[in-house]
Amino acid sequence: MTRTVLVLALFLAASCTQSTGQVRSSLVVPGPYDPAIPTPDSVLGYRLGSRPARYEEVRAYCTVLAERSPNVRLTVLGTSHEGRELFLLTITAEEHHAAIDGIRTRIARLGDPRLGAPGEVAEITRTTPAVVWMGYGIHGDELSSVDAALQVAYELAAGRGEETRTILRELVICIDPMQNPDGRERFLAQMEQWSGAVPNSDLQSMHHTGIWPGGRGNHYLFDMNRDWFLLIHPESRARVGALIRWNPQVLIDSHEMGAYDTYLFSPATEPLNPNISEISLDWWHVFARDQAAAFDRFGWSYYTREWNDEWYPGYGSAWTMYTGTVGILYEQAGVDGSLVKRPDGTVMSYAQTVEHHVVSSLANVKTAAANREKLLQDFARTRDLLARPEKGAPEAFVLVPGSRPGRTRRLVQLLRQQGIEVLVAEQEIAVDGARAWDEAGLKPRRDSRFPAGTYVIPLRQPFGRLAKAILEFDPRMKTSFLQEEREELERRGDSKLYDVTAWSLPMMFNVETYQTARLPSGRLRPVTDDSPSRGGVQSGGSPYGYLLDYADDAAALALARLLELGLTVRAAREPFSIDGHAYGRGTLLLRTNENPDSLGDVLERIASRSGVTVRGVPTALAAQGPDLGGNDFVLLKQPRIALVGGAEASSTGFGSLWHLLDTRLGMRASLLNSSMVSWIDLRKYSVLILPDGSPERYERVFGKAGVARLKKWVEQGGTLIGVRGAAAFLADSSTRFCRTRLRRQALGDLTLFEQAQVLERQARQVSLDSAALWDGTLPVQEPGTPAAKELSEKERTLRDERGRLFMPRGALLRVVLDPEHWLAYGEGTQMAALVYSSHAFLSRDPVETPARFSGAEALRLSGLLWPEARERWASSAYATRERLGNGQVVLFAGDPSFRAASPAAERLLENALLLGPGFGTRPPVEW
Repeated sequence: MTRTVLVLALFLAASCTQSTGQVRSSLVVPGPYDPAIPTPDSVLGYRLGSRPARYEEVRAYCTVLAERSPNVRLTVLGTSHEGRELFLLTITAEEHHAAIDGIRTRIARLGDPRLGAPGEVAEITRTTPAVVWMGYGIHGDELSSVDAALQVAYELAAGRGEETRTILRELVICIDPMQNPDGRERFLAQMEQWSGAVPNSDLQSMHHTGIWPGGRGNHYLFDMNRDWFLLIHPESRARVGALIRWNPQVLIDSHEMGAYDTYLFSPATEPLNPNISEISLDWWHVFARDQAAAFDRFGWSYYTREWNDEWYPGYGSAWTMYTGTVGILYEQAGVDGSLVKRPDGTVMSYAQTVEHHVVSSLANVKTAAANREKLLQDFARTRDLLARPEKGAPEAFVLVPGSRPGRTRRLVQLLRQQGIEVLVAEQEIAVDGARAWDEAGLKPRRDSRFPAGTYVIPLRQPFGRLAKAILEFDPRMKTSFLQEEREELERRGDSKLYDVTAWSLPMMFNVETYQTARLPSGRLRPVTDDSPSRGGVQSGGSPYGYLLDYADDAAALALARLLELGLTVRAAREPFSIDGHAYGRGTLLLRTNENPDSLGDVLERIASRSGVTVRGVPTALAAQGPDLGGNDFVLLKQPRIALVGGAEASSTGFGSLWHLLDTRLGMRASLLNSSMVSWIDLRKYSVLILPDGSPERYERVFGKAGVARLKKWVEQGGTLIGVRGAAAFLADSSTRFCRTRLRRQALGDLTLFEQAQVLERQARQVSLDSAALWDGTLPVQEPGTPAAKELSEKERTLRDERGRLFMPRGALLRVVLDPEHWLAYGEGTQMAALVYSSHAFLSRDPVETPARFSGAEALRLSGLLWPEARERWASSAYATRERLGNGQVVLFAGDPSFRAASPAAERLLENALLLGPGFGTRPPVEW
C-alpha cells in the first residue's frame, strides 16, 4: 500500500490539471492555526486526500483532536452491526462546552411551541448558539466526505482567526464523520485488493467498480439513506436518537455521484413533499448563494435543482425537514479514492473531491454563523407551524391493535423512537368523525367507540408534521410536476422520479388506522414504555396439547424458534374453537405425545421471549371445527434454508432477505454464491430463495443445465422462492420453469387468464339460490366475455409496451388475499403491496394465487399509478404457488422484504419459509 500511495502522489503531481493533489487549508475560513492541535496529516502519517482513511484512522484522529483541543468533545452514539463504534465530534467555544446541557435544554424549549412565553423565545434566540449537524459517509462507497470531515474538524478546532472564533461562538457543530463504517471498510478492502502500483484512471476498471455487493450499504447491505424513518438498523437508531437530543437548525448530508458529473447541492427539485415548511425551503436559497460564491472563487462547476427531489421522507436531507431543520444535500462526483480521467480530458483526483466537500461544509458553517439568531427564530417559527395541522388536515391518527397487537406496538415504538408522542386509551373512548382509507378515498367509520388500548397520535406536537408525513394515507404531487413527468415518459421513455412515491406506514403494516378532524375524548395517557408485552403459558393440569394463535407476528417468531429446536409442530388448516376460545387458520398445535416431556418448560421460555400467549388444552375434542387429533392439523417441517447471492442479484434485495432471516426470524441460512449453484449439493436444503435481481443475468449464470438441475431439486421436494426479478426469470417462457406467466409473453392467452380470474372470484364469492337449484332453473355461471377479446394481439402488445413504460414506481397497490391458503395465514383478507417493477404476472389453474392484485377500480391505494399501469396490473398475481413434482415454486411479483418496511408483505414470505415445506411439499422421508 505504501508504494501505491507514493506512486499515486507522484502521478497526481505530474498529471492533474485542476489540483495540486492535496487538500488545501484556509480555502474558506482563514487561519492562523494553533500549533498544539495536530493536523490530520501528522496523525494519519500520510497526506489527507492521497488515499481514503480507514475506520481506525478516522477514529484515531478524532480521539486525538478531542484530547488536544478544549473546543472538541468526542461521544459514542452506539455501535454498527459489526461492532464498530459510531462516534460524534462536538466542536464549539470552550465556554459553550461547560454549559452544553443548558444549551440543549434551551433549544428543546425553543422547539416545543407549548413551552415558554414569547419573551423567553426572544431571550433564547438572542443568547443561545445554533446547532449545525454535519453528516458524512452514509453510503460506504461514497468515500470523499469522510476524509473531508477530518479536515473540517481540524479547521474548526485549530483555527485561531477571528472568523473561526466567531463560528465557534455562534454555533455548536456536531460532526458525524462516518455514518456507515461497515460499508466503508468493505468497499476499501475491495479497492485495496484491486489497486495496482500504477494508478488507473479508467472508470471501468475493477478498482473503481468493485465487486458484488460493493460498499454502498451497511453490513446487511441496506441503503441507510432510506432508513431514516424506518429505523431498521442500529446506525439509524443511534443517529436519530442523537438528532432528537440536539435539535439542530441545519443538517448537512454529504454524498457522491457519478465520476463524470460535477457537484450538486440544495435546493432540490419537484416533487417536494407538501409537509415541508416554506420557511425551510427559503433557507435553501440563502445557503446556496454562499455555497455557490465559495465555488465560484475557484472556478469549480456545480448545479442545483436538477434531479434530486424531496418527495420520499426517508433521506437524511429530508427527514430533518419535518422536524424544523434545514436539510442540505451534497453530491460530489466520486473517483473511488483514486483518480478518474473525464470525457473532457481532465483528471479528477481524490484530493479534489475531498476539497470540494471541505469548501461546501465550511461555506455552510459560515452562513449559519452569520445568520445564527434568524436561524433560531425560524426554527421556533417552523416548529410552531409544523405543530399546527393545516386547514383540512387531520387532528390525529388512531391505531387499533386488533388481531395483531404486537405489530401495532412495533409501529408505536417506531414512532416514539423518532420523538413522536403517542397516547393510549385507558378505557373505551369516543372518536367522532374517524375515517379510514379505501380506493374511493376517506371512508367514515360507523361506530364512534374505540376499545381500551387504542393508540392516538395527536398532530399538535413538536414532531406532528413528521408523524403526518409518515402516517398519512395518500399525499398528492402537484399537477405541474405530473405534467412534466408525463412528458418525460412520453418523449424520452424516462422518469424524473428518484425514489418510491408511497410509504404510508399504516398501509405497509396493515394496521387498522383512522384519521380524525378532532382529538378523541376520553382517558388518554402518554405511552412511556416500549418494552414488548410479556408472554406466557396458560395451562391447568396435564394438557393434551398446546395452542398458539397465529394471527400476530410474534407467532411467526415463536414458530421459527420451535422448529429450530426440533419440536413437532402442526398448523390448523381450518378455524376451530375449543375450551372457550376461538382459533383461526394457521393456529399452531403441539401435542404432548409427539414432543419431549420438557415441552411445557420450553414453551414457557419461548413465549416469554417472543411475547406470545400459549394455551394448554385438556382435550382434543373441539366445540366447533376439526378436532385436534385429525388430519386438518398439518405437520410442519423444519426448513433448511439457502439464500442465493451474486452479481445478478440486487444487493439490497439480497440484504433485506438476509436481515429478515438472521435478525428477525433468527433462522440459520446458508448464503450461496450463484456461480456455485450449478454444482453444489442442493440436497442439503429444503428451501432455496432467489432474491430480486436481473432476469437476464439469472438466465446467464444458471444456463440450461443449471435450470434443469434446479428443477430436479424442486421435483424431489424442494421449495423454491423467487422474488420480483428472480420471479420474472422463473416465469420467463424461455426458462420454462413454471406455469405462472409474464404478462408480456402471454398476450395471446389473455382471454383464458381473464376467464380464469372471473371463475376464481366466483369460487370465493358463492351466492346460491337453492330453490332455483332444486327447481332446475338455476342458470349456468359463465365467466363472461373478457375485454381482451376486443383487441388484436398486435394491439395488446402495443398496449402492454405502454403499460411497462408507465410502470408503478413504488406505489402501494391493493392485494386481495385468499384466507384459506396457508401463504396468507395470519394476514386477513387484504393488504397493501409496494410495487416498483415492470414485471406483471398472470396465473390460472392449476397455479394457486393466494395473493392477487385487485381490479382496476380498487387497485391504487397510495402513490403514483398511471392509468396504463392500472390496467396492466389489475387482477394480476402478486404471489403464486404451484406444485412441481413433490416440491413447489412460490413467486412474488414485488419484494415483500423491501427495506424491511412492510410487515404485512413480509408475513407472506415468512409463511412461505415456515409453513411452506409442511403444507406444500412431499419430500422424501430422509428429509
